[in-house]
Amino acid sequence: MVNDEGVAINALQQFPDLHDHEAWMTLKTQVDGAYAAALAGAVAGQRSMVETVIMDGANVHVATPDSTCFPGSAYMDLHGGALVFGGGDACRAGAAINADQHGVRCYSVDYRLPPEHPYPAALDDCVATYRALLDDHAPEDIIVGGRSAGGNLAAATLLRAKAEGLPLP
Repeated sequence: MVNDEGVAINALQQFPDLHDHEAWMTLKTQVDGAYAAALAGAVAGQRSMVETVIMDGANVHVATPDSTCFPGSAYMDLHGGALVFGGGDACRAGAAINADQHGVRCYSVDYRLPPEHPYPAALDDCVATYRALLDDHAPEDIIVGGRSAGGNLAAATLLRAKAEGLPLP
């Protein structure tokens, strides 16, 4: 997520001491507000219907496009945000944006974030969602992707899935 000058919103912040949970919570609120403002225009034009569900214990925003190019397929989207930001409303908006752009039902994992939920909570949520998607979709019909920190989680999710003997997408 970048501002009008093309600078990443996360990069505009001074990061607090790793152990100062109150300062991290304040920073998360500030960054999430900036994300919401940056996404306001995109959300206003969304066509996809979004519902929030729990999948195998993970909070997931499911966006169904008004028309689908790939019936039966699922795109599991993992949001960016330095593994600390980008959840909540920004994650929900990302689900709708991806469903609209790609014409596929999008499952945007609103994975748990530090400092309240340290590693491996985010990865656990991603793997749980992937496992739940396998209940309703053939592995070849599942796409796993993400941007920035979400790209890291996408790779880590598939490595864990392989280690657990799950079929890969």
